Amino acid sequence: MSCFTKFLLIFPVLLSLLGCCHPNRLIPKAEPDPLCPFYVPEKIRVALVLGSGGVRGMAHVGVLEELEQAGIPIDLIVGCSAGGIVGALYADNPCAEATKRALWGMRTDSMLDVDLLTCRYGLSQGGSMHKIIDNYLEAETFEELQIPLVVVASDLYTGEMVPMGSGDLVQAVRASCSMPFYFVPCNHMGRIMVDGGVVNPVPVKVARDLGADIVIAVDLSELLTNSRPSNLFDVTMRSIEIVFLWQSQVCAHRANVVIRPKTCGVGSFDENMKWQLYHAGKQAAREQIPLILELLAAQKNEEPSCAWRLVNLDCYVPEIELEARDPGAYLNRPEIGENM
Repeated sequence: MSCFTKFLLIFPVLLSLLGCCHPNRLIPKAEPDPLCPFYVPEKIRVALVLGSGGVRGMAHVGVLEELEQAGIPIDLIVGCSAGGIVGALYADNPCAEATKRALWGMRTDSMLDVDLLTCRYGLSQGGSMHKIIDNYLEAETFEELQIPLVVVASDLYTGEMVPMGSGDLVQAVRASCSMPFYFVPCNHMGRIMVDGGVVNPVPVKVARDLGADIVIAVDLSELLTNSRPSNLFDVTMRSIEIVFLWQSQVCAHRANVVIRPKTCGVGSFDENMKWQLYHAGKQAAREQIPLILELLAAQKNEEPSCAWRLVNLDCYVPEIELEARDPGAYLNRPEIGENM
């Protein structure tokens, strides 16, 4: 880990201790705004779920390019964090080449406008990220997109996953990308939101709940490297990587097809690896194209419907198994040592 990364980890902690007398500005509404309904196709043949991963989102572009070349239709996109940015770009202009050019021009060092005087809640206020995303998008609202899009963010106070498919597009994408520590949480819809990957880095469940027949998920969780932690910062980062790896695989398991580009060893802000990530996405997608075409063929060549339906998703809360919620389940358990 570089000295700069270590500095980024420890400096805000020291600053927050010095600024603890400042008033808390991260206050949500007592009653957050209700989630607005939005339209999706009556029949969603293929939903593409683009997972979180920082600069590794460049791999999504390679996936999109392969799907495009194979003639695989995309009726719905669900994006999280980096997947929200790529999803918005592609839904705005369904052209992989245009998305690649736009993403190539987005540099994380430009988005991360660090202000050491106001970084109590995050290194960056998010203003530059908002401007950059807005600059590359023609659409201002979800309703103006050419492909229906849903992006997810995490409610910092309730812990809910918030799906957004209507209203202000840039602000929703910004909320989905507000990675804790690096960006100040985003105040949107009366909620204080952080990166969607905190709750669900590969939100396959949203696509399933919207009735998609085939769900293709792109999981950017990187495999663990063989390096050994040498200090507390390395141990912390290694632990975060393990959590992200396990969480991503759990969230992606309900997809029909999971595309996992080889992103091992690439950090969330490693700009120098964009070209390799793009090709990793192409290679991983190419391996899954035959399976996707087989699943499409099994739909008996049904013609796509031109009809639309109005849907209204609720915020997602943690799903607790019945046994954990039923006190009697514990009372009736056999004691240790008894025959089971």
